[in-house]
Amino acid sequence: MSTSTNAQLAIVGARILTQDPANPVASAVAIRDGRIIAVGDDADIRPYIGAGTEVMDAAGRVLTPGLTDCHQHPVHGSEMGRGVSLVGAMTLDELRGRLTEQAKLTGPDDWVIAYGGEYAAFAGHELHRDLIDDAVGGRPAFIWMFDAHSALMSTEGLRRAGLTGPREFADRAEIVCDDRGPTGELHEMGATELGYAAVTPMPAEELASRVEELFAEQSRLGVTGVHVLDDGPGTATTLASLDAQGRLGMRIRFAPWCPPGQVDNLAQRISDLRGVLSEASLVRLAAIKFFADGAIDGGGAWLHEPDCCGQSKTSQWKDITRYDDAVHIAAANGLPAWTHAIGDKAVANTLDTYAHAAAPVGTRHRIEHAEVLQDAEIARFAALDVVASMQPTHMDWSLPDHSDNWSTRVGPERAALAWRYGDILRAGGHVALGSDWPVAAFDPRRTLAGAQLRRPAGERDRAPYVAAQAITATQALAGYTTEAAYAAGEESYAGRVKVGHYADLTLFADDPTLCNPDDLVDLPVAATIVAGRFTHREGV
Repeated sequence: MSTSTNAQLAIVGARILTQDPANPVASAVAIRDGRIIAVGDDADIRPYIGAGTEVMDAAGRVLTPGLTDCHQHPVHGSEMGRGVSLVGAMTLDELRGRLTEQAKLTGPDDWVIAYGGEYAAFAGHELHRDLIDDAVGGRPAFIWMFDAHSALMSTEGLRRAGLTGPREFADRAEIVCDDRGPTGELHEMGATELGYAAVTPMPAEELASRVEELFAEQSRLGVTGVHVLDDGPGTATTLASLDAQGRLGMRIRFAPWCPPGQVDNLAQRISDLRGVLSEASLVRLAAIKFFADGAIDGGGAWLHEPDCCGQSKTSQWKDITRYDDAVHIAAANGLPAWTHAIGDKAVANTLDTYAHAAAPVGTRHRIEHAEVLQDAEIARFAALDVVASMQPTHMDWSLPDHSDNWSTRVGPERAALAWRYGDILRAGGHVALGSDWPVAAFDPRRTLAGAQLRRPAGERDRAPYVAAQAITATQALAGYTTEAAYAAGEESYAGRVKVGHYADLTLFADDPTLCNPDDLVDLPVAATIVAGRFTHREGV
């Protein structure tokens, strides 16, 4: 056979879960120029093996299409994940203790930065600078809450940022104030970004290195692609730079933000981003991300009825018709909308917009999160061909006795309507899965397990949260493979082990669809391949 048809890489002896209905199981695959050129048994692949072909014997292992995390913030999360983690600090004393230890490592005039703040730590208290000023020794401090929709600044931090009173924002963001001025609580994106702008920025190369290592860690866990839904400072340039330097071992689908107030600049922004990414091989501008609402935990979601604290009753948009305008502008420029919609009213309104603002041909609109869904909206996902992009590990904070902040806010009736990805699939819709890192851990095995268990893997004594919404292991794997490709409009060339498709592959030590989901988090990943190139390899 001519060397022009020889594979550059051949994998033999595996059990391949192709996700291709026409050829569901195989044992060997041949790869050339980043694409799959043959799939079958070992004998079928033998003619493609030449003198220059690398052959991997994957006997006893299980190969799947590469795993794609459909919702992450890798650049923004890497930048904001500085300082001390407050994850798991569930009491005010523990939170203050961690801040004090961080302050000891910080110069007297430098910022104390923290991330992952737990709302439970402030139970019985308002978020207020008085609670942290002593802990940070009077230093400027910025604390990201775990959902990244709220933040808390110290008194000195507010002074450095020039925040002396309320501000008017294009969205529903708020600098929360009392009779003494700003409390330090910054609510939703316009306010958090304004406060964080005062924090000393991370050097560009340090940020790029952090993102590079983040992706390397994910590669070791089998992730081959990430949908990036943010547009923090440096996101596009960091991704493009890593790609140009050959340091990007991940396929990226980028959906930058368009918050209220930036609609009139959206077409120009799209043009500018296409210029930045024009030479990229692994990064593609895939959509525009919008926010219909905020987060339930901080009272910023949009529900049909206010939450049990009297909040979560408005959209992020002061003029919701501008959101409709923005979706039309994105579509006119060839991009679908991927809209953050958490509350049931936000989801319903977003679907209404999508019903009269079709996605460009070959693309699909999406709804990100969809945490509370009324019955009336379930069938509309399939009818409108809108993908539900959901994050099962968001439920890790929601306790079966409903004592947690999220459940307390929505109340028992709406808690029963939480994370209904099982219902969406049963109604013929499409569900893509992801982590929402840094809000939740990026380990795909944990997300795959959580989708089946409706609770954190390994916590066998914990009851599931709305058990009827659990999905099968096969459906969960599809959420990271075929459904991920569908969500990006790439189902004709991605998400399956099939001739002509991307050679993005994940090799497990055993079958992830047969593994007990509580044990799935310990299932080793033997190799990860992106565009036919190993980004992780261990023991094969």
